[in-house]
Amino acid sequence: MSGRLHVEAAEQADARAKAAPARGPARVAQRAGRRLRVALVVEAAGGGVAVHVADLIDGLAAAGVEVHLIGPTGARFDTGILHDAILRRCASVVRVPMQRAVSWRDARAYVGVFRALARIEPDIVHSHSSKAGVLARACLGAWRHVYTPHAFYTLNPYLSPGSRWLYGSIETLFGKWRTDRVIAVSDDEARHATGSLRIPARAVRTIHNGVPGFALLSRDAARASLGIAGDAFIVGFVGRFSFQKGVDRLVAAAALLDERYGARLQIAVIGIGDFAAQAGRGAAAMSANLKLIGRVQDARRYFSAFDAFVLPSRYEGFPYVYLEAMAARLPVVTTRVAGADEVVGRHDVGIVVDNVDDPAALAGALGTLFEDGTARARMAANCTRAMARFSASGMVRRTLELYHDVLNGGSR
Repeated sequence: MSGRLHVEAAEQADARAKAAPARGPARVAQRAGRRLRVALVVEAAGGGVAVHVADLIDGLAAAGVEVHLIGPTGARFDTGILHDAILRRCASVVRVPMQRAVSWRDARAYVGVFRALARIEPDIVHSHSSKAGVLARACLGAWRHVYTPHAFYTLNPYLSPGSRWLYGSIETLFGKWRTDRVIAVSDDEARHATGSLRIPARAVRTIHNGVPGFALLSRDAARASLGIAGDAFIVGFVGRFSFQKGVDRLVAAAALLDERYGARLQIAVIGIGDFAAQAGRGAAAMSANLKLIGRVQDARRYFSAFDAFVLPSRYEGFPYVYLEAMAARLPVVTTRVAGADEVVGRHDVGIVVDNVDDPAALAGALGTLFEDGTARARMAANCTRAMARFSASGMVRRTLELYHDVLNGGSR
């Protein structure tokens, strides 16, 4: 987004704030004469969260909603996903210094978020992920609060008891007292919210992620662009190179597959981060069947290069890559994280293995897909049928319905 567009958007927001200072009942009456105004607040503006926010911006703006975006500065804001064409759909875009780690700088971030909200005067503040969720919901105003955690941090099975209690207490406190609705992106996440976190069930709604239609490159073009030669069976991995995403699990499973199948089965790895560090071994110690590609712009267009997809994560809310892989008719091998059973298992589009550090189970599932073409064909056909349930337009429509329910006094 150009600097001029930022300035114009800020000037328009200031003019609105001066012309319409009403609060409370007057604010509700005033809203009847204009478009619904929504502020999306996001700190982790990359990966699946950024994809979700971009789809929301696009869909809400198309529905006539006045959308404002409050996001982070620096590398946490992925301009490859939240690019100019998306940002131009917003009435304003405000960049606030926000960091993932908890520190004294959060006070400065809070001030920045509050000032932006006070100027925008939204009807709905919809915050995304933990940090933005706390910062936004701590801001008092006439607006109503909707929160999408995109995987509660307390879903992380490796948290220490102290950290689990601390983060869980924060989610419980804000979920009970500072949130009109919590949107869970999977049934598993909703159960975690109402069970482990004790957030009232009447405040929690499940709205599954969805993806818009997108064009795939031809198989040959995708493989050529990624530097994949020959006709090997290619398993794709796309995601952050992190402990959460199970990169070390993938590397261990790859070594077992290399021993069994050699170059006939290869794993193409797309993403950002220090792969070797997260894998727990140097590049020289990795098996020959691992092809590290790194960052690829609009990676889902290249899914046609793959024959199957793997996600060995330790925890998730509802992974977007499931849907992107399914849209490309790829069987999925995944660990049992939130969303795995209700998507991959329920719709028979892949194989779900236990969420433990067991490379043999992961390798075994991938080997099964490699050897069983009939199963792959069945799962590919199931992908097409299942995708009708997971559209971006449906996700936006249900979110907009939730906004109106909140504003019309829907019970918590």
